[in-house]
Amino acid sequence: MPAMEHPSTRSPLRGCQRAPSRNPVHGSSGSESPRARGITPALLALAVIAWTAAMAPAQDDLRDRVVKKNGKVVTGRIVVPTAPKELLVLQGGRRVRIERSDIQQIDRVADRVREFCERRLKLKGSPRAQWFLVEWAESRGLPGLARAQAMLLALDDNHEQAHEFLGHRKTSKGWLYAHAGRNLSRAKFEAALEKKNFEIVGERFKVRCDGRVRAAVAALLDLEYLGVAFYDRFGEGLQLREALQPVLVDISYSDKTFQKWGFRPQPYFRPPPHGDVARTFYRGIAPTRPERLFFVATQGLLYRSLIGEVNQQSDRDRICPWLEIGLGMHLENVMEGPAGFAFPGRGRRNNVQASQTLSRGFRMSSLLHLPMYGGYYLMDDTPTATHWAASTMLVTWLLDKDNRPPTRDAFFNYMRQALGDRLGDSSTLFDRAMGRRIEELEEPFSKWLVEQTKK
Repeated sequence: MPAMEHPSTRSPLRGCQRAPSRNPVHGSSGSESPRARGITPALLALAVIAWTAAMAPAQDDLRDRVVKKNGKVVTGRIVVPTAPKELLVLQGGRRVRIERSDIQQIDRVADRVREFCERRLKLKGSPRAQWFLVEWAESRGLPGLARAQAMLLALDDNHEQAHEFLGHRKTSKGWLYAHAGRNLSRAKFEAALEKKNFEIVGERFKVRCDGRVRAAVAALLDLEYLGVAFYDRFGEGLQLREALQPVLVDISYSDKTFQKWGFRPQPYFRPPPHGDVARTFYRGIAPTRPERLFFVATQGLLYRSLIGEVNQQSDRDRICPWLEIGLGMHLENVMEGPAGFAFPGRGRRNNVQASQTLSRGFRMSSLLHLPMYGGYYLMDDTPTATHWAASTMLVTWLLDKDNRPPTRDAFFNYMRQALGDRLGDSSTLFDRAMGRRIEELEEPFSKWLVEQTKK
């Protein structure tokens, strides 16, 4: 297998770079949710054509497989996997529609990614099983994940088969890594990579970093499990499109090299057309995971799968800022585990954020209209921290399945309209979608917050 090299050789981390090219569908749509707005299959197909019209053609990605009851097999990429009546399958420039009633079996890339992530976690303590996963991923059309897994084994365990898989050269002094036409020791290889950016490509994510190779590889593997959790939790309820192009997560070596967006270094996402990149950084001397990695990555997935490309004048403008912040931080709190082996858990303790939210000096209705930059990034002060906490806690509460009266299904309805249909941060929309005026939620929300402070 090819070895890791620098971008100047067109193969940044060649062990994780040559994933099969993806169909250009990008999620840059103003499409409406079929469930929320009753879009017909024909209109959905037209929407997909609009998404791809302005994008350069790419080679076909035919890794999803649909077996029909008549025995015919259709390959391509499924746009909305949870569409209730009809699947739209992309085959490069061709679009095939298949009625649900005609389908016998579906084999998707996303299902293989889920199995890969679940097996990695379950077999974490077995080096033999971890190597088996490299071969497993490669044989199932997931070369990016296979190479990322092999790189982690090479870096952590000096695993011989992993080195060979990546094309590294063995000498009496140890393994040499290919870089810019030279074979370098690990120390010299890592030092060389700190001078210029390198990239690692998975399925739903691509990581770009200016150093800390091991941490960057671990971040990619963590992000892939985040993608699984994101679609498991929100895919059907929001009728999400699959992320057929990976979200770029740009990680700076430290907060000194990080491109700030406000008063102090704070991870953020720049949506298309202004940037289409999630930015974060490593903090401290020996960090293992970038700051708010899952937060910025969730925002990227939201734009790929639901919001699309929005014609905003500035990258500071957003459709519904509090919801983007709250959803991102909700998933940030859900993901647990050490770097490289993150997994969706029960959620971190919310007592601190709950206390901050209880101390707020504004009503919930005011939270709905906070601007992204001015409300969450411009200043480094107590009110700003409270805005972050309140948005996180409100989303977490509204998603709680145990709320009485229930809020979760109504909240999904609100999210589909606010983000997917781009109706934004209107209080009227919130009241109508939730079936109650937002003022009526103040009391139950406050009671829930009090309970959270006791945990």
